[in-house]
Amino acid sequence: MQSFPRASLYYFFTFLTLGSGVEYHAGHQAVHQTMLWHRSRTEKQASGNADDSAMNMSTAIVDYRSEYAGVIGVGTNSDGSAQFQAHVVFDTGSDNLWVASKLCTTCEKAMQFYDPQKSKTQEEFLDMTDPTLLGRDIDIQFGTAQLKGPLHVDTFRVGPFELKKQPFAMMREMNGFQFEGIVGLAFQDMSMSSSITPFFDHVIQQKLLKNNEFAFFMNVDSTKPSALLWGGVDKSLYQGEIQMFPVVQPHYWALELVDLLMGETSMVGNKSMYSMKGGPPVNRLIVDSGTTFYTAPAALHAELIKQIPPANCDKVMGYPDLTYMLRSGDGELAAITVSVDAYMISDANNNCEAGIMPFDVDASLGPAMIWGKTFLQRYFTVFSRGNGDVKDAKVGFAAANLDATPQMINSAKSPSFLENEDFGSDMRSVTMDSRAQMRSKPLRRKIQEH
Repeated sequence: MQSFPRASLYYFFTFLTLGSGVEYHAGHQAVHQTMLWHRSRTEKQASGNADDSAMNMSTAIVDYRSEYAGVIGVGTNSDGSAQFQAHVVFDTGSDNLWVASKLCTTCEKAMQFYDPQKSKTQEEFLDMTDPTLLGRDIDIQFGTAQLKGPLHVDTFRVGPFELKKQPFAMMREMNGFQFEGIVGLAFQDMSMSSSITPFFDHVIQQKLLKNNEFAFFMNVDSTKPSALLWGGVDKSLYQGEIQMFPVVQPHYWALELVDLLMGETSMVGNKSMYSMKGGPPVNRLIVDSGTTFYTAPAALHAELIKQIPPANCDKVMGYPDLTYMLRSGDGELAAITVSVDAYMISDANNNCEAGIMPFDVDASLGPAMIWGKTFLQRYFTVFSRGNGDVKDAKVGFAAANLDATPQMINSAKSPSFLENEDFGSDMRSVTMDSRAQMRSKPLRRKIQEH
């Protein structure tokens, strides 16, 4: 599927604040940008040039068919360089930290992966807080993909900063997984054990950034780099101000959703058809870089699709806008309106359907809706931990500058693990397009003997 033609996005994206006491991002400059690569079908897009003076060093992120991936360094060679450079997925919807390793028994290129014996900063995982984790494999299965391997400790390098003594799992098995790692950016509450400090919590503890935040610029044009910015923003990548919203349930990056309007019709309010049919209140909105599309609880999704059914792309321009009503930190309401350009997706035959998937979040964390990559491609998004306390966590949005191109001082290496892979849509067993479906099943986490 392709994104719907974007020519009119400048005119249809709105961000309306219904009050005066709103909080905006201070606009401080990022200290580093991780370049992200994005591999998907190529569209003809307008080009643009960003101001070099507004950019700092950058680490890139790339989208392989439907996922964005960037490079991090793991371990330390004798000359001080990274022992292994891993192409990883940065996922705000998980807290896992996994790295492809020499231990992998299902990988043809295992000898090219992380080798703890060659790293002078490696350590065994010996945290006795949770003895059940010692000397055992962590096994995570989701959908048809499975990762399995033991915990270890080493130094991680992202741009200019070094994260020391970071626990992570070395992949011994990576069935159905096409990348060299996952960097989970969610909260400690999601961790399988209190003895495992998530990646960004460790960044905060080691005071590696003056401002405890990161931000995504996901380029609509798959031929251009995207970027994950650390410690600040780049004003050339967005328009206007970044409005901040408090995280109300720090497990996911979850915001308070007050209502969803289709045109001027409430879809989840007390008088909506969804509510009248007994649908439970949908009062959470999760911002997840690890999901491709928008999602809605299955019952709500059915009501939405009735009004925006699949059709020829020439016939959907009259479909209504979707307006998400969020509550800001001071209790005021803000409306983020997404036009048909941004929520409809098209195929090669000019057929369009809503990029909204049915997905029921676990009852303890929902009902909730999700904004995934399709939203993040249009909105520059900041994830802030403020002073480090989870109570100070916020997410901010501003309309992305769709013609911007991050200017990377240091280009990350080209794909290694994946460079010879066939990225046909029928090959990937786990893609970002399937993440919402994948998470609709209980996430199975278990610990097994070697």
